[in-house]
Order: sequence, then C-alpha cells, then structure tokens
Amino acid sequence: MMKISTRDTSLIEHKIRLTDNYNQEIYNNVDFKKLEEIQYFLEKNNPEFIQNFELVEYLDSGSTGIVYKGKTADPGDNRLYSFKFFFQKNKKKKRNKSKYNEIIIQKKLHYKYIAQILAFSKLNDEDFFSVSELGKYGNLDNFLHRYLKRDILSETFINYIAKQILEALNYMHRKKLYHMDLKKGNIVLDSELNIKLIDYSSTISFGKENPNTLYVFPKIGTGRYMSPELMNRTNIEIKYGEKLDIFSLGVTLYNLAFGCYPYGLSNIKGDDYNQITEKLNNEPLEFPKNIEISRHFQNFLRKVLEKDYLKRYNTREALEDPWIKGWDIINEEKENTGILENFIIKLITDNIPKFNQYIK
Repeated sequence: MMKISTRDTSLIEHKIRLTDNYNQEIYNNVDFKKLEEIQYFLEKNNPEFIQNFELVEYLDSGSTGIVYKGKTADPGDNRLYSFKFFFQKNKKKKRNKSKYNEIIIQKKLHYKYIAQILAFSKLNDEDFFSVSELGKYGNLDNFLHRYLKRDILSETFINYIAKQILEALNYMHRKKLYHMDLKKGNIVLDSELNIKLIDYSSTISFGKENPNTLYVFPKIGTGRYMSPELMNRTNIEIKYGEKLDIFSLGVTLYNLAFGCYPYGLSNIKGDDYNQITEKLNNEPLEFPKNIEISRHFQNFLRKVLEKDYLKRYNTREALEDPWIKGWDIINEEKENTGILENFIIKLITDNIPKFNQYIK
C-alpha cells in the first residue's frame, strides 16, 4: 500500500498498470464526473488503485484533469486528500505535456499557503493521477455558498485572506512563476481557514529568460479574471508578468466584497473574450453603493485593478499597502485569543466600523 504523509512533499513514483481487461471503447465512454463510473472503471482496469485508495466525492474538472476528494485504504488514516486524474482518452493523440508540466511545477512549490503535492502515480503509460493536500472547506465559492449561505464576505475576512494570497504569490513570483489562473475556484481553505493556492495547469515559468524581454502572454486562465494587457495581447516585458496575477487578485477580492465583477463584467454571459475586452477597455472602475467598504480597501482595489499595468501594484507593493498591513494586527489577535472558533465567527460577521480600528 502506498503510504501518504502530509510531511512528505517529495514526488513519489508508484507504477500501476492496466490489466488485460482494459477496453478502449469502454474507456472512451466513461463519464469520469460520476463517482460510480470512475469507481467501476478503476475496479475493472486498475484493481491496485482500489486496494490502496477510495474516492468519496467529485469536486471539479478542467482542461487538464478531473478532481476528486478521496482517502487511503489505511483504517488508521482518516485524512482526506485531493486526487487529480489526468486522462488521455484518445490514445491516438500526442501526450499532453502541459499535464506533466503542472506536476513538475507543483513539485517545486513548498509554502504554507500553497497546496502541497504528496504523490504522483501512473495508471498506465499515458494516464496518471496526483495526490495533494485538500482544503477542508473547499474553494472560496464552496465556502461561501455551502457553509456560509451567502454571496459575499466581510471586509475583515477578505483582508485576512488577501495577505495570505499575496504571500503565496510573492513566493511564486520570486521563483519566476506566474500562476495565470488566480480566482475563487483555485483558492481553498483548510481547517483553520488558512488559504491554499491550487491548480497550476496554466502556470508559466520564466526562470531562464531575461526579465526585460518583450513577450505577448497567451490568453490562458479564466476570462473575467484576466487583465487588460492579457486580453489586448499587449507586448510587455516579462518582469511585469506578476501584475497579471495581481489584477486577477483584484477581481477575486472585488467579487468577494460585492458578489459581482468589476468593470461591468457581471453582465457578460460566460467568457466571451470580445465582450470582456470591450468592457475592460471602456468601462470605469466603480463600487456598488449598497455595500460599504472602507476607504483604504477602495484605494487598494484601485491599485490592484489599475488598467495600466505600469501603474498597477506589483506583489511587493501590494504587501506594503496600508490596508494589507492592518492584517498583522488581526492575525496577532487570532494568536493571542487561542480560540479559533470565536476568531472565525468574528472574521465572518465583523462589520466595517470594528474593522476600521485596525487601519492606521
């Protein structure tokens, strides 16, 4: 049996081969979003996986893989993990190197606010899965709607998680890695409501390139979280790539505060790139009048949602903003009280006047 420890963040090779019962037609017809179908498929074709692991819930799917909540078959291990399957259904197609790239990138990242990869295992010569840390409360969308039954968070809570997201991004940017798909769905919360960044399928590395080199970043990620220079295919210096993530952070925080998107992007159905580009180029940044936020938060949002990337905050500037610095006092309060449940209630329900006392 393959043992998994949250302390072991090394990449583990564990070869699992298909049996003679493998059938290409059945494989192509499996709906991997349905728990019973993937369980049946694995039981017939990969009995060793069934002996070692148990999938308990479908979580999400994207261009590179399908994610499940699961656990080991070890009765002494009650922890839940994130299982991401990378399937190459059409065997005639070339192997998608980006799928392996995601694993390679995540293997390099070891930080408290980044979900750690714990294992990587082959299913056959083309397909594989990874095992990573799982956020107890799921992503921010799940936390809002499943646990809080609401569309927005208090400014206090937004401030609390914004600092953690920025620290995670700063860690990545120092390694010349740009996440490129920062959004509510790729930020999960652990049992103590600390964030973990996930999903590195869109991440770009520029470790060997000259930072002053001009580059047109590809349109990857999620449309309504993309920056104007990305949508307009602007030729920019590589060193400013981190500001693509900062704009996405701004969209995320704006959405958490108001339940809608900036620049009128909520009025667009789906990710229509032409409409998104038009809105970003022509609409001003406005704040809904029915929800009050502090002046400091407004100023911060203006800096991270600045259309001109040369004027927009970089990661280090954002960490030094007065609104972000106020988080340090809130974090000290968390440590001093020692009562996590009361702290969580305070974060979720705190109103603006109480929060303003933290901003100097």
